[in-house]
Amino acid sequence: MDSKKKYLLVIMLLPWLTVPFLGKKAIKRFSITSLFIGLVVGAQSVYAHKKGWWRVYPQLFPNMISELPFIIGPFYVGAIWILKFTYGKFLRYTLLNLGVDTFHIYIFAVWLRRMGIASLIRLKNYQGLLLFSVNAFIMYGFQRLIDKKVNPEKPKSLIKRILS
Repeated sequence: MDSKKKYLLVIMLLPWLTVPFLGKKAIKRFSITSLFIGLVVGAQSVYAHKKGWWRVYPQLFPNMISELPFIIGPFYVGAIWILKFTYGKFLRYTLLNLGVDTFHIYIFAVWLRRMGIASLIRLKNYQGLLLFSVNAFIMYGFQRLIDKKVNPEKPKSLIKRILS
């Protein structure tokens, strides 16, 4: 295994070391949304390959999209962490996602390019940031739908409406 594949393997596995610290409740509550947004990103990756937006050069898993180590590693686990600490606080969620996405596009992607692992090709940095931000809003909205389905709000009594 060459060094680029080793880096990809580390990038994929390292976030999983933090999973025991998430707690069962957060994993149970947010893993479906994390899986859903991972599938959305996977579909975007297929489209991105056709349009030449970006490339991940080493393929860790044969016959799979080359972005898979990022999707099942930092993206999946990171989405659960972000939702755990910010869900229900939309401004905090938006700002944290903007910070993480900015780091990913302007720092991490530059490092990946220098290492020969991945690079943006026909996608400008600000377009990547916009794409990641749209994904963040989709993820938040999907979690809201999940919460409404699992815990539908009961109508508040007149007294509770007045006091709140």
